[in-house]
Amino acid sequence: MIKLKNCYLTVEIDNMGAQLTHVIDQPSGYDYIWNGQAWQRHAPILFPAIGKSNQDSYVLEGQIYSMPQHGFARDFDWQKVSQSETTAKLELKANEQTKRMFPFDFTLQVEYELKDHQLLTTYYVINHDERRMPYALGSHPAFNVPIDNDGIFENYHLTFSPHQKRIQRLGVNPVPFRDGKKAPWEAIKNSKLALNHEMFNDGLIILDAKKIDSVVLGSTQTAHEVKLNFKDFPYLTLWTMENRAEPFLCIEPFAGLPDQAAEEPTDWKNKKGNNLLEPQETQTFTYSIEFK
Repeated sequence: MIKLKNCYLTVEIDNMGAQLTHVIDQPSGYDYIWNGQAWQRHAPILFPAIGKSNQDSYVLEGQIYSMPQHGFARDFDWQKVSQSETTAKLELKANEQTKRMFPFDFTLQVEYELKDHQLLTTYYVINHDERRMPYALGSHPAFNVPIDNDGIFENYHLTFSPHQKRIQRLGVNPVPFRDGKKAPWEAIKNSKLALNHEMFNDGLIILDAKKIDSVVLGSTQTAHEVKLNFKDFPYLTLWTMENRAEPFLCIEPFAGLPDQAAEEPTDWKNKKGNNLLEPQETQTFTYSIEFK
């Protein structure tokens, strides 16, 4: 376990999956990150797939490869590259196991940096291979809602910036696959979404976020807020457990998408939302979370 600390926040990161497990407010001792039993993850890193693949597999250059839901990065032990009191960098390198699922020589790094009330997360995707590498990358942090036990889940809302007249929602059918449709989501009014558990009964909510820079989770019941700044990520997904009333919400910056429902595995070189990384090149994605 890796710990970062300043006078405002204490952050803990698990080497397994390099996932964020705690962000604790120093004055109050309150943890912003979900650690309940109903869903036993906290903030997994999704790579090289997002969501569930058709037939749990995909096609690349005519060959079929198996791929678990959300890829495999969350299920490997990452190595620490560097650490200071307020920063840490970890990495996952291709190995025999990963190459059976994803036949590329890659390095995936994540760097966490604590600055005052803000945690910056930067991903570095490096293609050491001689072929163009298709992949998806996502972050899946779960936040306690209500925050610091102030109010209830239904007292909270999300506010998107800059202000949008309409925000598009991607169709999901059957869950957890996309149906290829997209339409304005009328539940978002004046760039604000009032939360309730019922809206998640049909599964995850995927928003086209290409024109959105940030989102704030807040409530009139509390002075606490959580703000995500995620300009590098074109999609934002919201999720909590279906047909349950668990007190958490995942707010997930995505550079990639789940499969569109089909009978056959999807060709990753043509998959909507996938990134294509040239040989010997690096792509970088950064987002920040501000805790108030």
